[in-house]
Amino acid sequence: NLHTAIFCTFCFLTVRGHDHFEVLPEGWIQVTHNSGMPVYLHKQSRVCTLAKPYFLGPGSIRKHEVPISGIPCLHYKREKEKEEQCPVTNGVSEGSEGLSGNMAELAGRIPLAKVESVKESQKEQSLDALAFRQYCEKVFDFQTLQLRKFKTWAGRRKHKKKLKQMQRPMLPESTKLIMCSLPPTSDTSQITSGHSKREFIMNPSGKSNVCILHEYVQHAMKTQPQYKFKELESSSMPYKATVVIGEMEYGSGFGSSKKQAKSEAAKAALSVLIPQMRDANQKNEKGEDSPQDVTFFDNIKVEDPRVNDLCAKTGQLSPYQILLECLKRNYGMGDTAVKQDMKNMKHQRNEFMMSVGKHSASVICRNKKDGKQRASQAILQALHPHIVSWGSLLRLYGKGSCKTLKEKKEEEQRITELQSKASANRPNQCILNKLKEEMLKIKARREAVKPIGKFIPQEAEFPSMSAVDLKVLDM
Repeated sequence: NLHTAIFCTFCFLTVRGHDHFEVLPEGWIQVTHNSGMPVYLHKQSRVCTLAKPYFLGPGSIRKHEVPISGIPCLHYKREKEKEEQCPVTNGVSEGSEGLSGNMAELAGRIPLAKVESVKESQKEQSLDALAFRQYCEKVFDFQTLQLRKFKTWAGRRKHKKKLKQMQRPMLPESTKLIMCSLPPTSDTSQITSGHSKREFIMNPSGKSNVCILHEYVQHAMKTQPQYKFKELESSSMPYKATVVIGEMEYGSGFGSSKKQAKSEAAKAALSVLIPQMRDANQKNEKGEDSPQDVTFFDNIKVEDPRVNDLCAKTGQLSPYQILLECLKRNYGMGDTAVKQDMKNMKHQRNEFMMSVGKHSASVICRNKKDGKQRASQAILQALHPHIVSWGSLLRLYGKGSCKTLKEKKEEEQRITELQSKASANRPNQCILNKLKEEMLKIKARREAVKPIGKFIPQEAEFPSMSAVDLKVLDM
């Protein structure tokens, strides 16, 4: 009978725990085998493995720390033990204290958020050689061999070299992710794919308190925060803002303007909803002017398909935003209009095409969002053929490469606020300290470019103009 339904049975592994700081290397994909176990395939060489591969980079193959996600049996065993030891009810642990009344009742309906840094994740999700051996000794037999120790300078240099080899390329230490378990939905497609536990991931880097609060409340509580403003009889702080979520007040803030009061109220609400954000905000305020670390991206190629995901986790600009910034700085050098087009292909694949001036790129992608980012990477590589790594492009066009108008105004406003700290008939020590700090920066900048001597070339004929100009893009 043609109308008779055929029932098929699919077996898949229940997902327990996921390390968001470990991504698959370039060219590797994860596929579910008919047995239900995940299999990792290298598309170019068609090599398969049951253990999750990880990127080693210039680190030592013998001495690096092994991520637990690369040992499937141990990783799954630990995640099951965590769930048994720490039960969670409605997203809030049963042992949580410190809330009372309506706050405790409402906290039981709010998903629990967790802020985790790269250093914390590396410490918790990695095994050194001794711990890895102790786990393997339950199944395998080992032999020990004693070696001599050299108490010389040569031995010390070798020891320092070994310490450097033990380090794998990781995301910057300042990277922090807000991870929140979302309430289950009635969508059966996610249940059949094995992802019964949905998570919302956000990088708070570069985002204001108001933006973080709105994004968190929209995803975790499925609602919008409201603000109530009130004028006070105060000359210094005439405005008060209160955050209201679901007819419940979460925090208040005061300021000289409604914008400042709104920001302070959002900050107070975040300290209630995500207590770990309080410590993260204090660290960010201390290290505001520190340059961003992009050395991790020096090992990532410009056209690497993982770039967009890594930029989202580290709070960097996406490839398309980098392309727009590049075209903005080179405005007038040619046609800087970005033209985009997409065609549907077989097997739920799409072909995304992008052109800028005389450069064009075409990529095969899953959706328009993915295709736009990968095509932008290809255009950037064509515009900068002498650049190999994504870290170089971030130094050219990323955050901190050039001060925006908003950053300049904020810096001027901070200096202007120092005038209010002055006292009558006394020098303003705050302004003097700020002046001293800026003069020391100028001194350090001048010493960094101090000439080392004079170069007197021999008599020879030199070309009048250089044939290559790296500052001008070939549009």
